[in-house]
Parts: sequence; C-alpha cells; structure tokens
Amino acid sequence: MVSESICLEILQFVRGRNLTLTTTYDGGEPQKSTDQDAATDSDIYRHLLSRYDLTDIDAAMRWLEFGNYIGQSSATIRGPFWRVLTDKGRATADRGGVPEDEKILLYQEQDPYAVFVAHQFNRDDSDLITYIRDKVLVPNGFKLLDGRADGLEEFRAAILAKIRQSRFFLCLLTKRAQLASGSFASSVWLYQETGVAVAYGKKPLLLVEEGMDSEYVGELQRIYEDITFTRSNHPEKFDAISRRFLVDLEANKIPFPTRNAS
Repeated sequence: MVSESICLEILQFVRGRNLTLTTTYDGGEPQKSTDQDAATDSDIYRHLLSRYDLTDIDAAMRWLEFGNYIGQSSATIRGPFWRVLTDKGRATADRGGVPEDEKILLYQEQDPYAVFVAHQFNRDDSDLITYIRDKVLVPNGFKLLDGRADGLEEFRAAILAKIRQSRFFLCLLTKRAQLASGSFASSVWLYQETGVAVAYGKKPLLLVEEGMDSEYVGELQRIYEDITFTRSNHPEKFDAISRRFLVDLEANKIPFPTRNAS
C-alpha cells in the first residue's frame, strides 16, 4: 500500500523550494534559470531516507508521478533532470491531504478509517454498540460498519464486502447462552466473522464480556488482542479502542482521521 503520509511529505518538501541551474551553450556566457516548487530526486530521497524505507519512498514517488501530482523537468533533453510540482500537486500540498475521490487509488480494498464491528443484534447490546459508535469511533473520525444487510443485498455477500472494506475489525463477544458450568457462550456467527476477518488479513480486537466460558473464547484471547469488560465499566474500557487504532495508523504511515466535534 502506498503511504499517503510519505506522498504528502514529498509534496510539502518540494512546495516552495526553488531550484537554480547554470547552463552554458557553445562556450557562451553561463545562464541561470530557476524552477519554482522543484527539487532533485537526491534532495527528496535524502530528506526522507532517515525515517522511511527506500521501497516506501519509491512507491510514493511513482504514485505521485502516475497521479500527475509531480512531473519531471530538465535543462536539456539529456538532463540533468529534477522534479517539479504540477498545479494538482501544489493544491494537494497546500490542502494537506489527497482529494477524497483519489483515496481509493491509495488504499484500494480498504477504507483506512472504517471499523467492522461484529456483534449480536439484540436489545441488551444496543447500548454497547451506541457507545462504541457515538463516543469512541465517530468522535475520533472512524466509521462503524456491521453485519446488518441493507435493502436487497445478499446477506453473506454484504458482510464479506464490509469486512473486506474495513481496515479494522472489532468483535463484541457478549453473553448469549448459559452453559451448565454457569459461564456463557456467544453467537457462533461472531466466531465465523472473526475467521473471515483473519482470512482478509485483519488483526481482530476482541471485546470480551466477563463471564464468557474459556472454551468458547479462550483460544481467541490467546491469539488476538482483547479487552475484557463488564456492563458497568465498559466506558473506561472501550475508550482504549481508538488509541489502538491510531497506533496502527501511525505505524503504517496513514494520516490520522479528522476528529468530529462532540
């Protein structure tokens, strides 16, 4: 995946820089020319190499060139060559973000700010889902998707598409059926959706209600990250969700989403 952060840093590094070249033709007087919003590849790479991998910088440079954000200029057909921003590149540098209609070209199959939440559709859990959506995800610029099918969508296909679209996967494992031991099991659908997420390369974050039987959730907790909660302490526990997502975005050089005013 091409890093939007690196793309923006390249554009903002070149923006406002002037490149002056001196050329001499047929032994005549040296002539100076200046290109605005221009830099050599050497300047750009040296600026970034202490913080990013070479392959990541290469990918960002290619994406910017193919997207017509940055072009190439030279004094002669034989070079030397340098990079210069296009009008589109200047506007993006000043805006501080890639246009929304082009983000799909960056992230392709994933919405970097979408969170699929696997949960039971029952009245008892509605307050938990409301809290996750309205107090944790939306204020921090994330959006919630779940297994609710819209209109005439094929039910299973809709779920698969939404899980695939989302960068993040939450599984809310709450009590459903009480076992002979006195502990509880949750809906089998939640385990299936977690398996789908793993198949798509997601890293599930489990929200596990206290009292769940270890036979039904223990193996998942040993493999994936989890947050254990009760009905009384879920606000303070769930507040850690967005922080974990932001750590992932930062590690993968994806800009943080725009926070929504409460």
